Amino acid sequence: MESPLRRGSRGTSLSELLAGVALMALSALIATPAISSLARQMTLQAAAREVAQVFMMARSHAAQQRRDTGVRWVAVAGDIEFTVYEDRNGNGVLTADIRSGIDRPILGPLAMKKRHTRVSFSYVPGFHGPDPSGVPVVTTQPIRFGRSSICTFSPIGDASPGTVYLSDETGRQSCVRVSPGSGRIQILDWDGGARKWQRRL
Repeated sequence: MESPLRRGSRGTSLSELLAGVALMALSALIATPAISSLARQMTLQAAAREVAQVFMMARSHAAQQRRDTGVRWVAVAGDIEFTVYEDRNGNGVLTADIRSGIDRPILGPLAMKKRHTRVSFSYVPGFHGPDPSGVPVVTTQPIRFGRSSICTFSPIGDASPGTVYLSDETGRQSCVRVSPGSGRIQILDWDGGARKWQRRL
């Protein structure tokens, strides 16, 4: 006697199996660019958050230790490294005092691109937007705080203003902005369609 299961079931033909495999392959092919784009976006966001966290740590250290605390950014062998220094002579964190050993490192140096391989500290090609402060970008340096690459936070909460620009491999532009006076730290993404910065943090 034939079982009900055998009577109600039908085997899968080779053509149906191949069609199913082809459909899955096509779906994967379509999804791959979207997944890759999402991965780059998440990596860019993670790098921007890390930069913001470094600044927040420096600001907190300055307030707690009652000493100016600066984050110095340096290009080294195709990478970007940051080191956090503590002012030891009361005149702020200065390059000359770092070189002479007066201002001491409390964190770093730490390389950024080794942890965020798809992120570049740069402007995307053709970027002509203003700085988040509203001032046109007139420098080719993607990390700039006044005339220096050091962002210093004071014990009373103010900071040397400036911006760190980050981009991915597909044209996304983000930045971490430190505002003057208040030392406010923001993460912003460039909206090319609206031609303005959108705040993320």
